[in-house]
Amino acid sequence: MAPKKKASRQKKPAADTIAQVMETTQIPLKVESRGDGVVVVESGVKKIRADGSAGHRSAEQPQPAAASAGHQAWRERPRPGQRADTTPSRKRLAGGAQQDAAGEVSSDTYPQKRILINALTKAFDVHKLVISSVSQYFREILAKDPSMKRLELPSLSPLGLANVITFAYLGRVHMSLYTIGCTASAAATLQIPQLLKMCMDFLLAELNVQTCVYIWNIAAAYGLLPVCEAARRFVLENFVQFADTPLFTQLTLEQMSAFLQDDSLLLPSEVTAFQLAMKWLDFDSTRQTHAAELLSHIRFETIPASELVSQIQPVPRMMMDPQCHRLLVDAMNYHLLPYQQNTLQSRRTQIRASQQTLITIGGRPSLTERALSREVLWRDPREGGASWRHLTQLPAKSFNQCVAVMDGFLYVAGGEDQNDARNQAKHAVSTLSRYDPRFNTWLHLASMRQRRTHFSLAASGGRLFAIGGRNVEGATLPSGDILVTGGYINCAYSRSVACYKVDTDTWIEKASMETPRGWHCSATLGGKVYVVGGSQLGPGGERVDVLSVEVFSPESSTWSRAAPLPLGVSTAGLSPLAEKLYLLGGWNEAEKRYKAAVQKYDPATDSWSMAEDLPEPTVGVSCCTLTLPPRHAPRRQQHRNTPAHEEQQQKNRSRESSVAPSQTITA
Repeated sequence: MAPKKKASRQKKPAADTIAQVMETTQIPLKVESRGDGVVVVESGVKKIRADGSAGHRSAEQPQPAAASAGHQAWRERPRPGQRADTTPSRKRLAGGAQQDAAGEVSSDTYPQKRILINALTKAFDVHKLVISSVSQYFREILAKDPSMKRLELPSLSPLGLANVITFAYLGRVHMSLYTIGCTASAAATLQIPQLLKMCMDFLLAELNVQTCVYIWNIAAAYGLLPVCEAARRFVLENFVQFADTPLFTQLTLEQMSAFLQDDSLLLPSEVTAFQLAMKWLDFDSTRQTHAAELLSHIRFETIPASELVSQIQPVPRMMMDPQCHRLLVDAMNYHLLPYQQNTLQSRRTQIRASQQTLITIGGRPSLTERALSREVLWRDPREGGASWRHLTQLPAKSFNQCVAVMDGFLYVAGGEDQNDARNQAKHAVSTLSRYDPRFNTWLHLASMRQRRTHFSLAASGGRLFAIGGRNVEGATLPSGDILVTGGYINCAYSRSVACYKVDTDTWIEKASMETPRGWHCSATLGGKVYVVGGSQLGPGGERVDVLSVEVFSPESSTWSRAAPLPLGVSTAGLSPLAEKLYLLGGWNEAEKRYKAAVQKYDPATDSWSMAEDLPEPTVGVSCCTLTLPPRHAPRRQQHRNTPAHEEQQQKNRSRESSVAPSQTITA
């Protein structure tokens, strides 16, 4: 009876793994194991099964014969005149992994060279050396009792055990979606990682819109976490195609809600999410009572106001159901209060499957030095090597402006509206604009109290702070305080560092930098502030590039050095993205030239490398990291608070009233 106890003890961790997977996948699953080794996976009330077109793969090899009353041995048939080899040698074991495992034991390890394994109604007579060469479970069992003759494994199906034995002897196994469950169960119970990986590779290869839910359920039942995650991603990325299959309407309320709540759900638009939710609700009249609960996961605030009126409002339920109507009213109020949107941000205002990307704003290109740029570009990494693409245009031309990102919006402040190097202060501006990447719109906000250029704009605690002017650089610390470094003060470059305490509205002096610098950049990455580039005075009083990079640690209030710049630049743009720093463009004093170079710093290796150049050499360019809609396809740009925008809004109102003349939205 000892072997039985061993088998049950090995099964327990598998149950723990399944429980962990159930919690990880967020969609409740119910697993029912039947005596024939078939696993039926239920989700809530409805069962989701694979359709009849499920594929299968097999390698031509003899199937293991189950021993009956005589318990036939699992062995190769001898050739005529040749004696049967009852103890397989290491050369006959298939696969390098099996050979390595077999090297741990020899033919003399087990006094009794064969063992009879019982699985429910069938038994298999196999060589101990062969089965232990692939199974950690058997190695541990036989290490404790090398003379064991019989082992009961009632938790395994005969087919699953037969596939394990086939794999042990031949290194290959027959697989199909109908039998993969019992094979994966046997591989997990008997601790055969090579076979388990073969099962996972097979499931991944069979993944499509018809089989994705079935494969997800099988993977969850047997703790195949990589397959679970792959199936989940597949459904999220192909949800529109999946919605055309019968499996979609069989989803439970919990499953449908989980999909609609997921930030990774990839859809053409949020209107599509609404239409799919209505399709699921209309399939079964008993689901209508859950309409408000399900539709609360639709991000109506990310749908343009014109589409709310033309696509959402005409649906009867959105007007007759008070709770659903409230969702529509809240979304319309969000659009009607643009100046309060930063305080109304929530999960329902965020774009699904969004991507963080690097963007550049304005600047003075070298090819049109007298003309300033209105271009806002974004870095598209999709096509192998990244490329720079047009995103939008600034409301007005500018350079040496400052930018900040807060609540998903891009804020652009100050700068110069004309190129006059001899009198920059004369052309400084105090304007402040906000860009909404969800709708590709600009909103003009209240101007700053002073005109500023070459200053610092920092976001902290839901507020924007404009600091200094004509060359000072600041960065927001993890605590929310703002660190201001260096600058060109009284005709001299400065090493000074000060910290602004937002909560107490006070300034504190910090340890000075090692190198004085001005026209430099700073950014926060990994809880530290990196001060990069700029210029200083050389031995002869001439302006020279600063190549050193200094790093400030807020915890110890100390400075350290990082790898120096390969190319010195001033008035460049600096921003973190994906745990790296990007330094864009700028002026190189040594060559007296504008630069298009993009320099990338990796703190993990403390090294700089060159990335994709800007479209043209540019100085006075700003850059930041902004969250954009997926596979960015910009809408027609609009500017609020302008005559053209007001005219367009009037046209939209006329068009909207003609679409649904008898329906209005009221609280």
